[in-house]
Parts: sequence; structure tokens; C-alpha cells
Amino acid sequence: MAPTPQTTLAGPTRPTGSPEIPQVFLPTTSKKGTYSPRLYGAATVHFRDRKRKIDEIRTVAFLLALPENVRKIDWDSAHPCAVTPAQLLKDMPVAASFLPLPASAMQVPVFSRWAKDFDRWLARTQRLETTTTQEPPEAVSLAPKRGGVSVEIVAIAWELT
Repeated sequence: MAPTPQTTLAGPTRPTGSPEIPQVFLPTTSKKGTYSPRLYGAATVHFRDRKRKIDEIRTVAFLLALPENVRKIDWDSAHPCAVTPAQLLKDMPVAASFLPLPASAMQVPVFSRWAKDFDRWLARTQRLETTTTQEPPEAVSLAPKRGGVSVEIVAIAWELT
């Protein structure tokens, strides 16, 4: 008799991974549901052009679903997130079951690569579109300079769905 494939079900407790990989909870107003794993990244992005007297810092945060068999992260699929790092919760706000955490999300080298990819993705995709105040005004599109991205946190974020 052939073994039957195991179905991964939601569990009653949060899957534990390496203590080196931060796990947080997104704030919620829901009172019930199931926690789904997400990848959360937040950073400050510095745009500067001394010649044009532009110096602006932007704080950004993004959220990305973590499918069960994920190995490589595509940050281009991430969605902007209004939750700041200061709003993340260390403890679950509501008692609920958990969907499985992908095995790759519990491996420090893989997670470290995801964080590094986040930094590079921000440097490649973030733009400041503005108009200078000098005469005549000039439309400007700036990318962050080298070293202009400072990742604050990349973490497994549990979202109550």
C-alpha cells in the first residue's frame, strides 16, 4: 500500500524557527482567523542631490506572502504596507491557529539572502519624483545614492486572515 501524501494543516501554535530570524505580528482589529506567514521589510531611503539642493529621507515598508514551498523571494510582488516597525507586535494580539511556515523561512542563510535582496531591490526600485525650487523649475527623478538605503528590519510577520 502506497503512503498517502500528508496534508499540511494549520497548527495551534506558532511554528518556531531560528532565534536569529525575527518573528512579529501585524496589528489587527479582527477577533478571529488564522495567522498567515508574510515577509515584512522596512527601511529608510535617502535621496540626495547637492547640486539641486535636494535632501529627502523616506520611510518605506513592504509585505509579501510566503507560499508554502517558497525558496526564492520576488520582492517585485511585494505590496506597500502602512505598518511601521514601531507598530509591529512581539506577542500575538488574538489567540488563533497558524498556517505552516515555509521550511526555507527557517534557514538563516536563506533568510539572510532575502534581506540582502530587499536592500538591493529598494536601491533599484525606489525613486523620488520632484520639481526643483530653483528657476526655472526642473522635473527630477532620483534614485537613492550608493549607501542610501538603510534596512531597519526584515522579519516573518504573522497576519491574521
